[in-house]
Amino acid sequence: MSKKQIKTPTLGVNAKSYMWGEDLLEIAKYCEQIAVENDVTVTMNVPIVDIYRIAQVAKHVIINAQIMDPIKAGGTMGGIVPQALADAGADGVILNHASARPLTLSQLIKAVRYAKEAGLYTFVCADSVEEALIVASLKPTGIICEQAELIGSGVVASEEYLESTTKAIKDYDANILVMQGAGIKNGDDIYRNIKYGSESGGGASGIFCSEDPKAKIADFLDGILRARKDFGSRVYREECDG
Repeated sequence: MSKKQIKTPTLGVNAKSYMWGEDLLEIAKYCEQIAVENDVTVTMNVPIVDIYRIAQVAKHVIINAQIMDPIKAGGTMGGIVPQALADAGADGVILNHASARPLTLSQLIKAVRYAKEAGLYTFVCADSVEEALIVASLKPTGIICEQAELIGSGVVASEEYLESTTKAIKDYDANILVMQGAGIKNGDDIYRNIKYGSESGGGASGIFCSEDPKAKIADFLDGILRARKDFGSRVYREECDG
């Protein structure tokens, strides 16, 4: 089966550990609706335990596992195997997030390789220009640029950070998706980040700590649609390694 297509700018909905189960399933149904109605790529980062059920109702949403182990099938107790994620319905995986279990560089290299072998999109987090360049060398699907101190702060990155990280990644490989995050509060923040180079916009606490997560997603979607109209769009083309 072919992979789901990614069109920029993408809207990211990151549940983290804020929501799960039936409540998150309702959010997934809403994300499916807006993805279809607006021809926009929506990504959802969901708890491992919810991947299968969300995959059943969100056929047009990119469903990402929030974490994965750099392992293959075998004797590891409690390990999260890439192929198992794919078989459960995941389309991709988030790696190296500041709030997740840390990976060494050698583990991250293996994780990206194993995820690709399982047919998963790979979205890897980076804090600085230096980290972004190291991650870019692994040729992931996308790099999520987030300064750890701004995550959940309600303060977005500076123009200089947005432009310098974007330029570093695009100069290395223009095909890699640049996804600027951290501190996003509303659709205006998303529009502004895309103006300065991001190909994505979304949030976690900005959505799930609000009084009405669906209304906040709609606000974020407005920023995505305005940015798409003003700055354009592209279809991500996956490249073969080597």
